[in-house]
Amino acid sequence: MSQIRILPSNCIGCGTCVQLCPFEALSLVDAQAYVDHDRCVVCGSCVPVCPADAIVDDSMPDGFRPGDSMDDWSMPDEPGIKSNEASFSGICVYAEHADGALVPSVAEVIGAARQLTEGTGLPVSAVLIGSEVGHLTGELLELGVDEVWLVDSPKLRLYAEDAEARCMSELLAELKPAIVLGSGTRRGRSIFPRVAARLNTGLCADCISLSLDMETGNLVVTRPAYGGSIVAKIIIPHQRPQMATIKEHVFRPASKVSVPNGIVRDMSSQIRVSKSVLEILEVVKGRADPANLLQADTIVAVGRGIKKAENLPLIYEFAEAIGASVGATRAAVDLGWIHPSHQIGQTGSIVKPRVYFACGISGALQHTVGMEEAETIIAINSDPNAPIFDLATYGIVGDLFEVIPAFIETLKAEKQQMMM
Repeated sequence: MSQIRILPSNCIGCGTCVQLCPFEALSLVDAQAYVDHDRCVVCGSCVPVCPADAIVDDSMPDGFRPGDSMDDWSMPDEPGIKSNEASFSGICVYAEHADGALVPSVAEVIGAARQLTEGTGLPVSAVLIGSEVGHLTGELLELGVDEVWLVDSPKLRLYAEDAEARCMSELLAELKPAIVLGSGTRRGRSIFPRVAARLNTGLCADCISLSLDMETGNLVVTRPAYGGSIVAKIIIPHQRPQMATIKEHVFRPASKVSVPNGIVRDMSSQIRVSKSVLEILEVVKGRADPANLLQADTIVAVGRGIKKAENLPLIYEFAEAIGASVGATRAAVDLGWIHPSHQIGQTGSIVKPRVYFACGISGALQHTVGMEEAETIIAINSDPNAPIFDLATYGIVGDLFEVIPAFIETLKAEKQQMMM
């Protein structure tokens, strides 16, 4: 059975592997790295980051050594039909909308596209498809797109996603952008696979980073893989357009330009719009996400350090006292202590609250990428060497079951004093 092994003669006790392990399976014992094989899933992400070549993954190919790049061991490219790349140009973003307004993540997708094209001269366009959506073109131009490709038809009503996917496929085949970006919303996840299949091209979902290889024109996307245990870089070398959806709240929204100079191309009469096979009988508004993490101003998050689910009421009491939402690490979710809607990290929500309390959270990379943009991070952990303290604005070394009750009592005392 393959496993991760530490070479004691090489280990320098730097702790780099401990900080980066997504499953908190590595720790330092007497200044030496130690592997908890009950937690380790042999993802191999610790091997290349070790500066002393002290970590060995038995599942690697014969002859692979610590420090080697897996690029040297990759399989040859799959055979495929390469598109005529010269006829494809620029980046196109999908302008998702609801209730007559652009959804907030559209600005993030445009921001990602503008960042990719900075200094290249490549155009950024926006696909706007729907019924009575022409009034949204001005807002898109204000966000800095060079062109808005508009298809407005009464057949493209809300939830007619089959008709919308067919329409978008024809539009992209006609105008030939090299890259198509959208947001990883429910609607984006429904539309983009259909379009990619119709165009016989590749699609990468829930990306957390984007870059452009100027030599090849390939979009290089980074996304969590294997349940968040590793971060993979993916390209689509043989087909165009290259399609990707990005995770919400990861990219900085595009700022409005002072003088919009883009144009609107109304393609409504040139693109065939078919009737949807779906008949919407009723629309029932669902309840908001109980975790309410994306809109939360303050979040109290818990990790393995709370020890058991029975200790969660204390966390909820503290969160209620300060008006916060409750978040969690993947470890707490996997143990069944809290619902997955509360998960923060690569495979959960990406949050940017004003204040973030990290309670009993060690600071594994898989979690911190989901909250590192918080304005103020307050960490409570009994381990003074926990990596979370490197990220924290304020750190409290102590038992959270003593610290949090003290917080609550102080808040109660202040509240009583204000009422007197």
